[in-house]
Amino acid sequence: MINVLVVDDHGVLREGICEVLKLEQSVQVVSQAANGKEMKRQLNRSNPDVILLDIHLKDACGIELVKYIRENVEPCKILILTMSDEEYWMKAAFDAGVDGYLLKESTGEDLIRAIKSVMNGDCIVSPSMTKKLLTRHYTKKEESTLTSREKEVLRLLTKGLRNKEIANRLFISDQTVKIHISNIFRKFNVNSRSQAIVYAVEQNMTS
Repeated sequence: MINVLVVDDHGVLREGICEVLKLEQSVQVVSQAANGKEMKRQLNRSNPDVILLDIHLKDACGIELVKYIRENVEPCKILILTMSDEEYWMKAAFDAGVDGYLLKESTGEDLIRAIKSVMNGDCIVSPSMTKKLLTRHYTKKEESTLTSREKEVLRLLTKGLRNKEIANRLFISDQTVKIHISNIFRKFNVNSRSQAIVYAVEQNMTS
């Protein structure tokens, strides 16, 4: 069972999110919070596996709350759920230590899948946002260093697919996927999936 703490200052939306999560047997909403103060109070009581956090709260900045969680709470997964598709906020969130960044345009199925994925150690970014950011910031020079197959693997990687799912999509073996991911890590000089995604997004952000 995955225990989830939902933090959002819009009551109707927060209740709606909780109702969606109740439909999944493997997910349990253990607590809700409408602001940063309530979130801090609920953290020790509910001991969540995943914190579903809005980045903009009336009494606090979600980025600062992420830092607070990382410094004061037992290891847990943090999944941002927000309306903000600005690259600044996504970069700041990953720099602070989140495990995923999901837009509120996502479906209930997307949300449940994202929660399960971050629990499995994957990094999640909303596909619509990833596509926009990669298109804007993934320079020709960087793109040319990847083979066409590595580009396909990277595209699926940013959608949160696991190795076996990528292998099935591309009709290749799991081992081949691992080799491609290893090559991407080496070319990007990173050590994890989340770092690879953030690196791709960060390149030439001011250009």
